[in-house]
Amino acid sequence: MDSKRAPDGYLLSRDHVDCDRFEDLGQYPCLWTQMFGYLLHPLIDTSNPHLKVADLGTGTACWLTDLSAQLPPTAQLDGFDLELTQAPPRAFLPSNVRLHKWDIFSEVPEHLVGQYDVVHVRLLVFVVRGEPTELLRRFLTLLKPGGWLQWGEPDVPSMRLVKADPSLAENGLRELFELTAAQDPRLIPQWPDQLGAYFAREGLTAVETQRVQAAATAPHLEFAMHQCNLLMYEMIAARAADGSRAQQIRALIPRAVGESKRGAMYAMHRVVVVGQKKHP
Repeated sequence: MDSKRAPDGYLLSRDHVDCDRFEDLGQYPCLWTQMFGYLLHPLIDTSNPHLKVADLGTGTACWLTDLSAQLPPTAQLDGFDLELTQAPPRAFLPSNVRLHKWDIFSEVPEHLVGQYDVVHVRLLVFVVRGEPTELLRRFLTLLKPGGWLQWGEPDVPSMRLVKADPSLAENGLRELFELTAAQDPRLIPQWPDQLGAYFAREGLTAVETQRVQAAATAPHLEFAMHQCNLLMYEMIAARAADGSRAQQIRALIPRAVGESKRGAMYAMHRVVVVGQKKHP
């Protein structure tokens, strides 16, 4: 099955709930960077002063603004998203950061074909139904020969509940996960675990996969990620087509929050895959 947008589009709501919660969710990219230790994978050569980078699904553009501090002002940093309402106004962005509207499920505009040294993608699990081959091919179209694709996703099927004490309750968290997972297959995507194999099948070279489970090495980061994930359930409830299920989700959230405060959390692997586009 090719990757495609689900009939209902984005899994999370894009209304006032997002705006109310985005200040907290905005820490998610920072936490991700702390977990992996980089914005761009060390295999990617950033010595070119005119490096051209595309960030797809840029959201708040915080990944690009952080990257701008690590690169010279001559680098070109372009962010793309279906909507740019979560990003700062143009006047508040670094001089080398530009944001553009583009639906990644549409064809690549001709003027963008083969333009970028690096394409960065992260957290598309909420918009991809099926497997990502079609999207992967589209992203490769943006790259110059020899350019790099970096793609990061959570491996949700690896999720387990971690508790500070085995006696702590976890039923609210477990029920919340199971109820929402049954609502939409994008909440338990299987493909992130196989992303490296998808890269190899499309002819990318120097493919490397890095998996991080912060619960074992930095549980404070995992817990902060867990708190972000709890906020997302409110957005999922706002987007749910089934009103009774939305009510069930909302009813479970306070229980899950209480269990979290006492020392229980969701923990899962997160995956970053990089690969280089072949020269002709």
